[in-house]
Amino acid sequence: MKVDGPRITVWVCVLILLSLAVFLMQAGWSAASIKTGIDATGRSSLLLFSIAFTASSLQSLWRTPLTIWILRNRRWIGLSFAASHFVHLALILAISLCFPEPFLSDQSKAQWVFGGLGYLFVALMALTSTDQAQKWMGLQNWKRLHFIGSHWLWAVFALTYVEHTKKGPLWLYAPLLVFTLALIPVRMAKHQPPGALHGITN
Repeated sequence: MKVDGPRITVWVCVLILLSLAVFLMQAGWSAASIKTGIDATGRSSLLLFSIAFTASSLQSLWRTPLTIWILRNRRWIGLSFAASHFVHLALILAISLCFPEPFLSDQSKAQWVFGGLGYLFVALMALTSTDQAQKWMGLQNWKRLHFIGSHWLWAVFALTYVEHTKKGPLWLYAPLLVFTLALIPVRMAKHQPPGALHGITN
């Protein structure tokens, strides 16, 4: 079955929610199991975000059936990221209400503000991921919102994995941090002259 368009978001939501439900049924409802769910949905959000964030660059660097498919479905991959990240938020709210300590004490005000603004951008970008919204806002305003929002979210991921890498385990979080940092040069690659990508000068 060919998966395109809204089906992508539907399948991603089903897989995330089903996996989370199965895990929580096995592990039980506890602070530890919710934290595991938070970590897992954080990684699924990072993966989906990274695909949408670099879609046009990947297609320009490596034109393959896969990268063409990714670019064609970038909107739905982006909405899949939004869905994953709101599941992530739901788990954060759950642990804050059910097992507030020491979770709340471990979070700084800066994390709440920075992350909260990130969720505002996720909501705004999801709500404006339609042709009608683009026409209503005007192309330049639409591009400005999605450019600022996507780079703010990249910064949230980067700072999150900087903190996780400091706390460890290093073998798990250091690769995720390197992966996140690498998204910017990949995204910027499409803006380089074709010769520069291959080390060619005129």
